[in-house]
Amino acid sequence: MFTDGAVPVSLSGEVAVRLPADAGQLAMMRALTETIMLTADFTIDVVTDVRVALDEVATALIAAAVPGAWIECDFLFDEHRMRVRAAAVTSSDGGLIEHSFGWHLVEKLTDSIAVSSADFDTVRCGYPVVVELVRCRGDTGRE
Repeated sequence: MFTDGAVPVSLSGEVAVRLPADAGQLAMMRALTETIMLTADFTIDVVTDVRVALDEVATALIAAAVPGAWIECDFLFDEHRMRVRAAAVTSSDGGLIEHSFGWHLVEKLTDSIAVSSADFDTVRCGYPVVVELVRCRGDTGRE
């Protein structure tokens, strides 16, 4: 596919980002999300949806993170969708995230979202929590 008739755009790829679990890093996360998605040739509406959804997820993970934790995000995209996997070690399992107001917003902005957590990790002194969200390239009938 060519966007300007000259530059080929790859419609599949993977990018990994790792930032300290600190609210001061949210602006960097937003900027990286937008850059990755625009480079992958998503529409501005889809970019905005994922950026806002991931901001909510990252904010919840940061709020629950154990001291010294990191937010790790993997962006996997293809010609159909963007999949984002955000992970952190938190002081509680993922239930706190699923019952927040932000969770309802994320549900409206994505095509699917899931939270999983592992048992308490004594080495990392917390619960490894993973949030996975998917947003398709086109309009999927969300209201």
